Amino acid sequence: MSVARKVAKNTLWIIFGYAIQVVLGVITVACLARYLGKDNFGKFSFVFVYLGFFNLIIDFGIGQILVREVSRDREKAGKLIGNAIIIRLILSVFAIVLACLFINLLHYPFKTKLLIYIASLSFLLSISGLYGLIFQVNLKIKYSIFADICNGLLKLGLFSYFIYLRFTLAWFVAATVITCIPGIFIVMILSKKFIKPDFHVDFKMWKNLFREAFPLALTSVFIMIYARADQLLLFHMKGAQEVGYYAAIVKLAETFNMIPSAFLTSIAPLFYDYFAVSGKKLEKAYELTFKYLSAFVIPIVFGVFILAGNIIMLVYGRQFIEASFALRILIWSEIFVFLGTIQYYILVSVGLQKINFIITLASMVINVLLNLILIPRYGIVGASAATLVSYGLSIPILFILTETRKYAIASVCSTLKPLLAAGLMGCFTYLAFVFKIHLAINIFLSACIYFGLLLLIKGLNKQDFEYIKEMAVKI
Repeated sequence: MSVARKVAKNTLWIIFGYAIQVVLGVITVACLARYLGKDNFGKFSFVFVYLGFFNLIIDFGIGQILVREVSRDREKAGKLIGNAIIIRLILSVFAIVLACLFINLLHYPFKTKLLIYIASLSFLLSISGLYGLIFQVNLKIKYSIFADICNGLLKLGLFSYFIYLRFTLAWFVAATVITCIPGIFIVMILSKKFIKPDFHVDFKMWKNLFREAFPLALTSVFIMIYARADQLLLFHMKGAQEVGYYAAIVKLAETFNMIPSAFLTSIAPLFYDYFAVSGKKLEKAYELTFKYLSAFVIPIVFGVFILAGNIIMLVYGRQFIEASFALRILIWSEIFVFLGTIQYYILVSVGLQKINFIITLASMVINVLLNLILIPRYGIVGASAATLVSYGLSIPILFILTETRKYAIASVCSTLKPLLAAGLMGCFTYLAFVFKIHLAINIFLSACIYFGLLLLIKGLNKQDFEYIKEMAVKI
């Protein structure tokens, strides 16, 4: 199968599978936010933002290195996966202890600490991600998607039941942990047909994994800081209600983040293989990846920018309407999230993960400084602006560095035609909004206009649609 067809097939799987997860996720968050209200929803969000920093200990950047090493040497796959599972379990226990000890040093109410104690148990369930890597390296992402959908359905069902019984906040935190359990058993059972983990300890392998993963671990720390420091600062400077507003719009914006992450999870093994055997194939693969993901995210950004108030009213209700202006700013960062995710995987595949570290460090410093300056005065609007600026910083850095300039050029070029088509689509979307056309009809017609324009200006060509049609028939 050609590079383009492999990319098209994986894109189609991601769109179908993760569209279901997007719907489940939005419904779940909407129900939870409406039931808890902005104050308790802010507390719920704070718990998982706090634990997110300790979650970095669990992975330590080993996941991506593991995919690369397994893709390069399939004979060691079982031993690599098995040793990685042992490492993750040890690090999970360490993360739980640290998270619980550190929260006791801070002046938070006992109820907040109790929520963190409960939620931290989810660290022990993180081994499912390593079993998921087995599907990733074998280009069988559909199995991971199936497990995630099962978890999503269980979470929605359990949350709905708790809402019906009028349960308190602690029950929803516990449910978030419990609903991860079925997915583990699903991936453990299904993964056996591809790679069986070998749990014989090899400390030399541990040393190699930690050494290679260290730059990625630091990168992950900086990503977490500039992705979540705003919510921690908001909690301290403005209180739980402001965090509730901001967490609501972040959830909406990040609903789309699973698309590039999942897509690149599937495509990454191709990047690693092509780097080893063919520079031209690698170039074709990442150009198509930029092309498809840019064409997907840019119209969403334009649409959310124009219809932010309507979307918040639909999802969260009137009590969250004050967050609509901040959402209009924050949503633009999604373009850089999509492009940055692709760049991250490309740089890892060609052994330039240290540049990821440089980019992320610079972005983190700018983000924290801007949040400290803007949050006290502008609240969630300032936090949104800080996120947008810091996320967009990666593109100029990639242009400056000689080793990465071609990737920056490819990413920018991929956005030109989608931006033109989305800009014209946006004119219609705004007019439809002014004339009070129903939101669903507006979105449907805007999508049709966008893809029609994109086809007209050859942002997507006939060959792309033939690949997608062929893959749809096979699926």
